[in-house]
Amino acid sequence: MKNSSGIRTKYTLLIYFLFTFLISWTGLIFIIGIDGFTGKKEVPDSQIPLLFLAMCAGPFIAGVLANYFEDGKSSFQQLKIRICKWKVKTRWYVIALFSAPLLFGLTYVILSTFSSNFSPILLSTDDLLFLILGGILGGIVAGFFEEIGWTGFAIPKLRTRFNVLSTGLIVGVIWGIWHLPLFMDSDPDGDVPLIILLIIKLVTHLLAFRILMVWVYDHTQSLWIIILMHMSLTASTMIFQPTTTKGIDIVVFNLMFTGLIYVFMIILRYLTLRPTSTGLS
Repeated sequence: MKNSSGIRTKYTLLIYFLFTFLISWTGLIFIIGIDGFTGKKEVPDSQIPLLFLAMCAGPFIAGVLANYFEDGKSSFQQLKIRICKWKVKTRWYVIALFSAPLLFGLTYVILSTFSSNFSPILLSTDDLLFLILGGILGGIVAGFFEEIGWTGFAIPKLRTRFNVLSTGLIVGVIWGIWHLPLFMDSDPDGDVPLIILLIIKLVTHLLAFRILMVWVYDHTQSLWIIILMHMSLTASTMIFQPTTTKGIDIVVFNLMFTGLIYVFMIILRYLTLRPTSTGLS
């Protein structure tokens, strides 16, 4: 029976990932067309909210269906319990809400000492309120709807077979690739090939941050905390996005940001929040 359950979970995970891509990417193609999907045509600002909702619909719908298929109606009650688990130590709220903006800030502090190219759009926008509110709203939508699938279903199932690091790597790579249509912009200067830009954008900071998120979830078992953490990352990405569009600058920024995430994880792991044997080891 246990082996049969494991096989079913394996296939349910596969179905979850396939449906996540199918729903999100089909929705994008329906909204912006194949040229917009592949980056050949610029997406109008008026379509960005719909694009955002289409992407979030994938992991949300797939997560709800996968949970129901795996555990029946009881899965919804378990999902509710994890979402409503807000009574965790304050340090987890601090990590969830402030990791992303702190690491973005450190990235700019370090890189701006070497080049004036690195400054956040936050400092140059003509509509600061719109930028901040848009970032927060986008973060709320992405945090809730995406994590119903990623952490509400996939991560707990993978954790029954893999450790935190392996689970983070698996979901992080898939999560990164899932973002592909959002990062199809080529280098305007032509210095960095599109394939290099895609690799840097898809499997650097997203992979690293997902490992951190899995580690936090492993210690809290709180979907609410992970929703907040995802919300903070999305909001910070929108609010603190670089003004530069040069390919080489994007590569440098992403690599620095990613490096700081790993350093941050090491600090948490060994200096302040020593986990148990279920941690990053």
